[in-house]
Amino acid sequence: MSNQLPNRYFRFKSIRDPLYGFIDISEIETKLIDTSSFRRLQNIKQLSHAYVVYPSAIHTRFEHSLGALHIANRLITELDFDDTSKEIIRIGMLLHDIGHGPFSHLFEHILGKINNNRKNIHEEISRGIIKNDPEINTILGDKVDPVIKLLEHNPVTGWDPSTSSLAADVISSGLDADKLDYLRRDSYHIGVAYGQFDLERIIHMIRSTSNVEKHICIEDKGKDAIENYRLGRYLMHAQVYAHHSRIVADQMFLKALDLAVNEENIINPEQLKYDPTSSNEEFFKFYNSLDDRSIYDLIINTKPNSKAASILQNIKKRKLLKRVYESQPDKDISDAVIRQRIMKMKKEDLERISGEIADDGGLGHHEVIAYMATIPINLYDGEILVLSKGIAKTLDELSPIKASESTIIKFYIFGPDDPVLKEKIKTSASVRFQIPV
Repeated sequence: MSNQLPNRYFRFKSIRDPLYGFIDISEIETKLIDTSSFRRLQNIKQLSHAYVVYPSAIHTRFEHSLGALHIANRLITELDFDDTSKEIIRIGMLLHDIGHGPFSHLFEHILGKINNNRKNIHEEISRGIIKNDPEINTILGDKVDPVIKLLEHNPVTGWDPSTSSLAADVISSGLDADKLDYLRRDSYHIGVAYGQFDLERIIHMIRSTSNVEKHICIEDKGKDAIENYRLGRYLMHAQVYAHHSRIVADQMFLKALDLAVNEENIINPEQLKYDPTSSNEEFFKFYNSLDDRSIYDLIINTKPNSKAASILQNIKKRKLLKRVYESQPDKDISDAVIRQRIMKMKKEDLERISGEIADDGGLGHHEVIAYMATIPINLYDGEILVLSKGIAKTLDELSPIKASESTIIKFYIFGPDDPVLKEKIKTSASVRFQIPV
């Protein structure tokens, strides 16, 4: 294949978008968008249960994937990729979220438990869909392998190593098209200004390092726009992603899902076992039927009187568990031993103790939830590189914004909205967690 594709190749069709005006897509991308696996993303919310706080937060992985494709195209145009690699990067960006389950990252909790605690399993599933889905496989043909290699951050056969590493950074890095789209898109749909930043300045200042293995970076003159970007990311975490009502709705959903799979025989865990070495025909048949609405319907309609169904009905009615206790341990708990013990607790420790508290109060285990919310202060995943006088440095080396810690940790206990039960939970929590309440 020539490195230069025909004029207007990437403008076979255009899709109207509220952030970018029009998003241009190629003929192959049009076909991919129309596959059943990709269309499923129209029914998976970008921000899971954030709509219980922000009613307009009902935008989906579908539109985010299109937006990420648009931003990726702008980045790779600025970085001067040839058309052949540009096509693969665009397809990889378009399909990067195709493996998400209901309510996005939430479903990974149950998938991880069933599949030997594998992290980021939706990324494995995305690659599995690209490789094994008959529709997608037929459309992509010999492009399947380079797209998968790119999503794995592995060298693409036939590409220069520097091209592979830089292309992978466009899709997943401290400064990738995914984050640049979702921050602005989430902010837009929720109706807040926290996630707004100077996108045009960032794109204009995008560069690559000069190493053999190239990585994405920002010109020194553009670092102020990056400060704006990462501050916006922190504020979105603090005010939106870690909002206590969103947290408890998400945790109630996970309780319902856990009951449906492990206690109430509503969902067979065998149906959610994923083997990356096989074609997983039965897995994908079931998985592709799951989205935000269908998982609720499956649980509620299969056993309407189950605990799992009752929890989901309460979420639908916005009858959420309430905050019984909230603290920022490093500031609110003076006893250093207790403080460190709480901050180091794992999810299973919190589940065990919250179950004991529920028993003390004569409540169901699903009626008491202890949760640790982690809000990043460093404001990004991975390093953001700044090109200063031709030398790549980390943003933190040059930034006037310093944080003494990498995260803020908030500790919550949620329970029923009943004064008597709240007091029982507080009394038990003070014993079980050894904290003043």
